[in-house]
Amino acid sequence: MRLNGLVFRFHELSLAGRALRLAMLRIGLVSLSAGTVSYFVNQSSIEEGITRQLLLSTEQTLQLESLPFREIKDLQQNFLNDYKNIHARPGIEATLVRDFNQIFYRHDDGSYTQRPMLFEGKPLADGRRFTGMSATYAPDIPPDDDIKARFALSYILSHKYGSSTKGRLFNFYGVVPEKGFPIYQASDIAQVFTYSGPDALKLENYEFYERGFGTPGNSTVFTHVYWDMSNNAWMTTIATPDVADASGKHHILACVDVLLDDLMKRTAKPFVQGTFSIIFTADSDGTLVYHPNYMEQIKNSEGKASIRSLKIDPAYPLISAIQGLTPGKATVVQTQKAIVAVGIIPGTPWVLAVHYPRSMMIPMILSNLAIVIALGLLTLLVEIFILRSILQKQVAIPLSRLMQATRLLGLSKERWGHDVLPTESPDEIGELARDFAHMAERIQGAHEQLELQVQDRTAALEEANRQLKVLSTTDGLTGVANRRQFDEVLLSEWRRALRAGTLLSLMLIDVDYFKKYNDHYGHQAGDDCLRRVAKTLEAHALRAGDQVARYGGEEFALITTTLHTEKSFAHAQTLCDALEQMALPHALSPFGFVTVSIGVAVISPADGWTAEQLLKQADLALYCAKAQGRNQAALANMM
Repeated sequence: MRLNGLVFRFHELSLAGRALRLAMLRIGLVSLSAGTVSYFVNQSSIEEGITRQLLLSTEQTLQLESLPFREIKDLQQNFLNDYKNIHARPGIEATLVRDFNQIFYRHDDGSYTQRPMLFEGKPLADGRRFTGMSATYAPDIPPDDDIKARFALSYILSHKYGSSTKGRLFNFYGVVPEKGFPIYQASDIAQVFTYSGPDALKLENYEFYERGFGTPGNSTVFTHVYWDMSNNAWMTTIATPDVADASGKHHILACVDVLLDDLMKRTAKPFVQGTFSIIFTADSDGTLVYHPNYMEQIKNSEGKASIRSLKIDPAYPLISAIQGLTPGKATVVQTQKAIVAVGIIPGTPWVLAVHYPRSMMIPMILSNLAIVIALGLLTLLVEIFILRSILQKQVAIPLSRLMQATRLLGLSKERWGHDVLPTESPDEIGELARDFAHMAERIQGAHEQLELQVQDRTAALEEANRQLKVLSTTDGLTGVANRRQFDEVLLSEWRRALRAGTLLSLMLIDVDYFKKYNDHYGHQAGDDCLRRVAKTLEAHALRAGDQVARYGGEEFALITTTLHTEKSFAHAQTLCDALEQMALPHALSPFGFVTVSIGVAVISPADGWTAEQLLKQADLALYCAKAQGRNQAALANMM
């Protein structure tokens, strides 16, 4: 009997061993085949998913980065339209010549600059101020009345558009071809530029002047990028000429110098860590605007370094890919080392290329391959479980090892009831069933706990999104609505007033002599002042729907509906009184306290007006309030 038992055990172990070896061989072959197929399938699917995500993100970036350039081009076109319309008015030349004589004076060398202290804010005889405006006119061509009129008009309009975009644009200037150069910016060029010596100003050598006035049409020109030593920043100049006259001559060139550091910082860090971007001009050489590895070469070449001149071979396919591209739409270029999304930034001649290195896909591919191998091993365990059911006691030892592994594994998503599993069986199968049931209960408990955690995380995420939305529409300094929220509310209230046939009122509110306040009391006090003004404005809003917003710098806006123009004007006067009664000392103000000037415009959208006209009228009214002495409200004349 003992011999028979030994023979039985020998055959038992031999049968189980053969069964397990065969199972392992089958699963090994399946895992190897599946792993090989998975590697190539995963590589293809991951690359496809990355390509879709890269295209979508790049196109979103293209549209986002185009916004400031669209604003600049629209602003320049508005400037040119204003210039054309005003210059065409009958009898305007004599008025502008008088303005020229008030604003400028002639130097011994025949050049002209603005009169002393105009840049600092000294008013003209008629009370107009041109703070922040400076100008220089070359001695090459003595100005006749036509040149004087055009130069004076350019000076006036440059101040209008430059001051309206203060804080958003670096500067604004309208150049006349006779080398007249008025500009709105923080520094006075009349103190810097001369027409003699080694540093003599030769405007004709500047790229924006040469290309702007040398363009047959009136297309916008982007100059090569350049490093501005005075600002320690990368810049480009955007210039748009007017439509040339019958002789082909241009009369004015609208220009803005644009700081590019923020654009470069944003594009340097795309949506996925490890990717990088370059920007280049859509020309045959791929003239570089930004490349993380070649900024010094771009600086040394004065913005003329290109993909071809620097022999950046991997980027050559990008130059070919830009042919036929629609601005704002991206295409994918497959290179040996990267997947690259390429697209033209709308409103610019620049191409954005976002590089996703292929090496970043390898961990994902290996991760998926590991999952396939893990599934193969899991299949091996299932095969052993099936063999146990077939062989029963002949595979007892392997089955006992499987039970031990099952107790440790204990991570299945299924929930098994005692009525399904043979838990009443007294043998190893019954023990395995009971262990499995216990494991399922633990898994269910863990699953329920995980669901509770997911719910908590979801609630936290929703609250974070709500706070993010509030932050995106609120001015961080004053706590009132920001410019973005102002634009949205103006459009919403405009539509509401159009449907209801009611009047819509807009007040532009400017803190008087705020720059002097800042200079005298310091920026911290200036910030506190703006916060107190904002709180006072909110406290005197007439209804819950009134929207107080920070319009820009020291300027606020109030949108409200009204039944009568007189009521809106009275409201504005009340605001002036309330802010004066705030009694915030202002030593450099003639009033002794912080005051405001308010421009009020009241329009019925149903009468065919536009929101842009409402803004323009409120701005004109604000100008009148300032011109009449400040600390008062002025109502726009809507006739």
